[in-house]
Amino acid sequence: MNTFHLLQVICVLAITLVSAIIDVRQRRIPNLLTAPFLLAGILFHLTASGRFGYGPLLDGVLGMLVATLILGCMWVAGGTGAGDVKLMMGLGMWVGLQTVLYVMLGSLVTSLCLLLAVIGLRKIGINTGIELSPAGTSAEPAGTSDKKVAMKRGIPYALGVCLATWLLIGGQLVLRLNQASPAPAASTAAVPEATTASASLPASAQ
Repeated sequence: MNTFHLLQVICVLAITLVSAIIDVRQRRIPNLLTAPFLLAGILFHLTASGRFGYGPLLDGVLGMLVATLILGCMWVAGGTGAGDVKLMMGLGMWVGLQTVLYVMLGSLVTSLCLLLAVIGLRKIGINTGIELSPAGTSAEPAGTSDKKVAMKRGIPYALGVCLATWLLIGGQLVLRLNQASPAPAASTAAVPEATTASASLPASAQ
């Protein structure tokens, strides 16, 4: 793993974790977190383009645009918050189109699992502090719209995004480590012709 990739992994894992913690506690993701995350992603790819070309930068821009389109439609429909849209914009910029689509799909699965877990814990008398049903109107501040109230209930979106991102990147790292580990050496006495054949292959194929 090169320095650029290591920095990318650390930044993405750190920001998704912090955003999940804030979203669980405050049910919002502040601009002070999402705006620098997006700008840092742009600067990261601009810097890395000198070594890896402009392909990753274009992929990041495409990931940001697609994430904005999908989450923006959800925000207009009242299914998510503006902070969630900004978080996915930054994440799309950092990881590119394919990975951000995997994260969005994975976040749906993890959020569903969390929802089922919360329901199961509630049935056995354990209160997780997550409100799943609309509260009474008397408990809400005056002037609070139903849309804003609804968005503060249920599983925090950033929590599902965090779990999906960590699982995806963790799985990718495990695969990289397995591919990098050397294969067991074959017995030269048993199959001497295999050694001769492998020596004639290109280094990339070996």
